[in-house]
Amino acid sequence: MFLFILLIRIIPLIAILIGKGFLNAGGADPLLYLGGARSILSGSVNPFNFFAPVYFYFVAACLYLGRGHAIVAIGATALVGWLTVIGIYQLAKKLFNEETAFLAALLTGIYPNLIYFGTNLFPETLTIFWMVFSFFMIIQYIHTSQKYYLLLGGILWGLASQTRGGLHYFALFIALFVLIYDYRGKKMLLWKPVAAYLMATCLTIVTIGIIVFPTHGEFALNSKSGIGSFVHGVNRITTSCGDYGDVLGNIFYDINNCVYDIKDCGEKWPDGTQMFSKDIFDLGTVQILSKAARFIAESPLIYIKNSLRKLSCFWSPNQLVTGNIKTRFQKVNNLIVGGICLGISFLYVFIICGGLWGMSLSRDPFRPIFISFIIFYGVMIFLTVGNSKLRIPLMPFFIMYCSYFITSIGGKNRSWRNIFFNKWVLIIIVIFICNSIYKYREITLSPAEITVRKIELCNELGFYRTAFYLYNNLNPHYHFTAVQMDRAKAAQKNALIKLQAGKK
Repeated sequence: MFLFILLIRIIPLIAILIGKGFLNAGGADPLLYLGGARSILSGSVNPFNFFAPVYFYFVAACLYLGRGHAIVAIGATALVGWLTVIGIYQLAKKLFNEETAFLAALLTGIYPNLIYFGTNLFPETLTIFWMVFSFFMIIQYIHTSQKYYLLLGGILWGLASQTRGGLHYFALFIALFVLIYDYRGKKMLLWKPVAAYLMATCLTIVTIGIIVFPTHGEFALNSKSGIGSFVHGVNRITTSCGDYGDVLGNIFYDINNCVYDIKDCGEKWPDGTQMFSKDIFDLGTVQILSKAARFIAESPLIYIKNSLRKLSCFWSPNQLVTGNIKTRFQKVNNLIVGGICLGISFLYVFIICGGLWGMSLSRDPFRPIFISFIIFYGVMIFLTVGNSKLRIPLMPFFIMYCSYFITSIGGKNRSWRNIFFNKWVLIIIVIFICNSIYKYREITLSPAEITVRKIELCNELGFYRTAFYLYNNLNPHYHFTAVQMDRAKAAQKNALIKLQAGKK
């Protein structure tokens, strides 16, 4: 099975080698990490140091060994994704049984979005690797009471925190879990194991910060991308969910990045509608948070509504790989492409529902950690940005519990009523499915239709420069119908009239 999964993870690399790869698809992050790694190798300060540093150095090491060829870094990332499958197998076997472990590894190995991230220079694949083995060490400690497992778990969590920003906060919840677990049936709290875990985590984060300082430009104890995501999420017009088909969310980045009259001026937001600016990061973290709190307090209901939209994006059936499929295979029969995207979305919905049912059945020691992790992620998304890409670290564990659910259906003493009719789980699943149906309509849109709707929406919201810019830079590879072109021209004409009126 592991050889089969390794083959699946390697096959996309062949497409990359013949020029049909994924490096420049699904967002700018892969190119940012590649550019930052090359800056490190040249001895310069990483210009993208607002992200956590570890993945930059991982890519830089691969480039060094591969004489500058990005395919080596992509191949190494794919290999890390394959090793993560082995980690999930070991974790599921420790928690459940061989049958569940086999199915969990198989589903994790063939899950399309995990394969996609494994063939791009996104940091999520390496982050998940650290997380899976960190959690495995925590479970090992629970089974053996050997403190060196906690130290290893802390080191791995420190590496995860320095690969993807924000995870260091969850170390406190893991420490609390260890404290509560050790306290069961005893007369006093055992602080030494907790102290050992937190010490290992913090020392790892600080050590990495010191090591990377010369080329990172700072100690990197807390990546700026986290506070940037928070600021992005604070505006009163749109959200910052950059998923495929989410027109309202995508225009946030179009507005801030638009170019007009060959000048990098960006679109001016109406007064009092958002607080993001290029110079806001010159302020300290406390100052930024204080400023944001005052801004939110002026219209809290608008902020709550937009944050619920972000949660809706986070749990939608949208996948980064589905957007790539829609844009790459526009010339193929729409029914076939739509069917593939529907199948991938249905698989996601099944995994989440099966995972929730699996958690309701299981009484394993990892369950409270994972439930806390889901809540932690939900809170972080509510406060920051909400695209579906950010939930990818949760998916291997949902797959693991979904596998437990599947293998438990035919087990002894398992009634259908106990499996499917836990009322709280049922309520959550109904809400989740309703949101999935609501959000799926965005996936059905063509790339051309999304572009036209973005131009029209920018016009409606008063961002005429952005509408004008988007029209003048229509993607030549998109297939616009005559009706779509007429709509785009009408919106562009309206934007031009408004701009000319504004100049007068």
